[in-house]
Amino acid sequence: MTSRVSAAAAHISDPMWQFELAALAAANPRQIGTVRPGTANWLLQWAANALAALSVFALLLRYGGTAPAKARPVIAGSPYLAALHAEDTTRTRHLRGALEKYRAASPSAQPAILLLGRPAGTVASAAEQLDVQELLDRSKLLRPLSLGSLFKGLPQAFVKLARGPQATGGFPAPLPFRERLAIAYRMVQGAAHAAWWNSAASGLAPAKALFGHTGTADTSQLEAAMQDHGWRTVHAVHGTNIGWPFAGLSDVAVFQTGADARLGASLPAYGNCTHLPLTKPEVSRGNGDWALLTSYTHLLHPDFAEHGSALDRRLIGWVRAAAEQMGQDPARIFWRPHPQIDLVDPAEKRALENAVADAGFSRWPAARPYEWLGSVSAAITTPSTVLTDALRLGQPAIVASLSEMQRDLLYGAHPLLVQDEASLSNALRTVLEPQSRASAFMQAWDAVQPGDKASIPSLLDAASA
Repeated sequence: MTSRVSAAAAHISDPMWQFELAALAAANPRQIGTVRPGTANWLLQWAANALAALSVFALLLRYGGTAPAKARPVIAGSPYLAALHAEDTTRTRHLRGALEKYRAASPSAQPAILLLGRPAGTVASAAEQLDVQELLDRSKLLRPLSLGSLFKGLPQAFVKLARGPQATGGFPAPLPFRERLAIAYRMVQGAAHAAWWNSAASGLAPAKALFGHTGTADTSQLEAAMQDHGWRTVHAVHGTNIGWPFAGLSDVAVFQTGADARLGASLPAYGNCTHLPLTKPEVSRGNGDWALLTSYTHLLHPDFAEHGSALDRRLIGWVRAAAEQMGQDPARIFWRPHPQIDLVDPAEKRALENAVADAGFSRWPAARPYEWLGSVSAAITTPSTVLTDALRLGQPAIVASLSEMQRDLLYGAHPLLVQDEASLSNALRTVLEPQSRASAFMQAWDAVQPGDKASIPSLLDAASA
């Protein structure tokens, strides 16, 4: 799939437009080559551009930002910088957690934190959305936007927007107007970010900036402005690398695994792709329980849009059949759904929960820590970060793929990848026998190369490499 997405974005010369449209193509790979924007493309794109500029102005007028003059002493007094979206999600929790731990050990070491993303409230309310446990110094949380920076950034924004018709005109996949508008919005806001940085940090001693998520037109323009002033930027990547959606302009990208880093290095993006070294643990022995973790049923998964919860329900059937063959008590099979289970269509949620109940499986107790995954005798998961987490715990997890899968992902080299009911049964026999379990774990570790979880010292060290 990566090669198809690369071909779809090969005509785009501007890296911001290339990242944006490549990520859009990767989200709908089956639709690449099905359409062309047509003769109305120029008009549609400029309509989106105009509306985007007005939207940035309206949101800034309503919610405001942080004046560069106010931010300058905070940045100057920070040993390094962090940049996070103003939200409590998977793309923020990994770096926010590292910041919280570092501040607990060294209270004076918290840096300035730039609040990214489209403003949806005041700076104070954005800080609350990120700092849900009130563990950060909110006086150092800054929104890198102001009305002045918006106007100063308009020339750069216009240059970016003017490249839009060429980029979208050759895009061989559906391009809904809302996507045009969202990309154009990020182009304008990114130019405002860059102008803000030039005002707030010009002349300050360069340091390092850690990003929880980047690769979009707004965050990448901010990074480029930092780099122009001698700063080193680091993307602490939060999930499994799937190619173009994880591409960016950071000097260093710290991925979750060595396999992810290799895929990142194959794209025309980061300066350096790496992962944090981690000592291989002993393979876990198993306690007789099984764990089943499903993730097709969540709003952003392309297969959910097409199949609903059907793929997760099919996997439940596979596991049920294997348990019957091997004499596994179904009550000792613990099911853990994707966290978005409560956000999907109630009918799909109900169908999935009914399938679990019919199979006789138990629900993973809410109070049970995620790390319990390492103690089970068999862990079955759909393609997700669970594989990396399990390997870190000494668990040779089985990955069950029930749809067409991108071949260059880390799962492709995993010795316990299964794609049908029979191969699942064979993999279960492998992990339930001690000698073959240990061998499979060693093979999986070498193929995936799990990295250590991010800490502030390790990320800062990576920035210097």
